[in-house]
Amino acid sequence: MNSFRFNKSDYKFILIYFIGASIWLLYRWNVEDYTSFEIITGLPGFIIKNLLLLFIFRWLINEYLVVRKNYIVFILLAFVAWEAVGFLDMWRDYYTSDHSWELPSVEVMLVQNFYRAATDSVMLIGIILGKKYYENKLDYAQLQSVQREIELKALRSQYDPHFLYNSLNTIDALIDYSPKEKVKEYISHLASLYRYLINTKDEDIVPLDKELTLVKNYFYLIETRFENDYSFEIIEHEKPIANYLPNGALLTTLENVVKHNTASDGNTIATKVLIESYSIKISNTVSKDMAKVESMGTGLKNLNKRYELLSDLKVQIEKAENRYTVVLPLLNIVN
Repeated sequence: MNSFRFNKSDYKFILIYFIGASIWLLYRWNVEDYTSFEIITGLPGFIIKNLLLLFIFRWLINEYLVVRKNYIVFILLAFVAWEAVGFLDMWRDYYTSDHSWELPSVEVMLVQNFYRAATDSVMLIGIILGKKYYENKLDYAQLQSVQREIELKALRSQYDPHFLYNSLNTIDALIDYSPKEKVKEYISHLASLYRYLINTKDEDIVPLDKELTLVKNYFYLIETRFENDYSFEIIEHEKPIANYLPNGALLTTLENVVKHNTASDGNTIATKVLIESYSIKISNTVSKDMAKVESMGTGLKNLNKRYELLSDLKVQIEKAENRYTVVLPLLNIVN
């Protein structure tokens, strides 16, 4: 999952902030009769000091608030950061100032360094944190909206009367021509698929192993219904390091294969699910119908939107003459 990071709008705001702050400082220093040398050295010092503190606090927030949730250590390290940067800024001011002044005592220096760094940076850091908070609230609302849409589409695709009708027809055919054990096995896989969709309908992300269990049931239903038209294979090429997927991501991608490919002339649509350390590659042979598809279908577009809201990762599409590959990034959970 995403950690605390800056986006393009954050950098744009930071730039605007420094432009406005610089104009104000130039006006203030001119009123206070600062020398040209003090202004030339003071303005870059102000910008560098605040940028340094901004990125230090971003790291502290990621490490001690988001990941470790250690608030005491965060506060202590924040104080140390302000003191250290304030100390460096004091020495810059000491060597560039045109006015003669003596270094204060250690006690006074600690107080002055803290305020020297904190008062300049707290406004920028506070505004950025407020901006990120409301952006995350908006992203969460969008995620919920997209999630509900995906859930409805995924459930409709499985609860769809045509899907159920075809499944019942398959059962009817199995009853006439197959052993009772075959019929019971088909019903068991169908029931497992429905049960999973109901139990996980409120989950944003699910463990990889559960998603694989779901699609194995789907494999069985499709292979039984269409016989040799479709084949599926799961290959664990590497042991996954990330272990989560958006709910229904793998099923949506596989449904896309069946939807856009029709076996003809005895050619099987062969699909391989390749598990790697940080991604899953779903690669299938292409029929004439699939060859006409120029862009991601609605299901994959919605899935890509969910990835954008859940992380900074994206679904990748790789097209070749005879193969179509969708790469689903695996996700990690930040506790």
